[in-house]
Amino acid sequence: MTNRQIVPATAPRDEFAQLENKLQEVRMQLNRTEAELAEEQAAVNAFRMHCRLKLDELVDALQELAVEKQSLLTRLELLRQAELYGVDYDADEPFWQSEAFLTEEDEELLLPTDTPRDKAAEKRLYRELARRFHPDMAETAVEQAYMTSIMAAVNNAYEKNDTQALYDLAGELDPSDLRELEGIEAIEIRRLRTQILKVQRLQRKSQQRLKMLRQENTAQLWRKAQELEEDDDNWWDIVRRGLEAAIQRRQKTITSLHTQVTNIEIATEKQNGRQ
Repeated sequence: MTNRQIVPATAPRDEFAQLENKLQEVRMQLNRTEAELAEEQAAVNAFRMHCRLKLDELVDALQELAVEKQSLLTRLELLRQAELYGVDYDADEPFWQSEAFLTEEDEELLLPTDTPRDKAAEKRLYRELARRFHPDMAETAVEQAYMTSIMAAVNNAYEKNDTQALYDLAGELDPSDLRELEGIEAIEIRRLRTQILKVQRLQRKSQQRLKMLRQENTAQLWRKAQELEEDDDNWWDIVRRGLEAAIQRRQKTITSLHTQVTNIEIATEKQNGRQ
């Protein structure tokens, strides 16, 4: 005896079959994306551990020099401002502690990191979510309640700098999906459409996580390492040499900044002595 699926009279057979096929398709897509995400995340995490073992001392040295360089840049600019306006420089005065005097950004270097952040991208994502889920855009009471809940979560994640939560919220059901579900009278059709939308939401979340992972510095380095190793190049030696060269460049810059700061301070002392 063949098992036959009973389709309620309220659900047109053709549409019911199409939706069942669609549900199976989106579930397969979700499984593929989740598997890809898990595999790539594991590879990047393993690569990060190798970076820590092989490059940590150089990365730490480079970052320490970056802090020193920025401090000198700040002091140099403040001294120049004091010289320009004929005002004595006093590091303890609040005026001279303003970050507005920072005029030079540190060079961009692709380094392994545990907590990559792109503040501009986070702000763009927040604005996109605010436009999509702002309660004032709701057309029904159900939509308003849903959008108010999502918007509260968006604001909370943004205030806490929780980038992962923002990307997850980007995968939530669009308010237009709720309107579509409300307009479906056939119970079985509505059930299948709801399941499809839920799986698609999970798929969007997984895609956002994969996108976020691939934007991370360590993941970008991992892909570069793979490309070089395919050409039989030793990635670790190449990166080590690059970091050592960057350290030397930064040390030269710091030496130059020290000289400039010292010259201005000596000139200021001489001028004050003549006065």
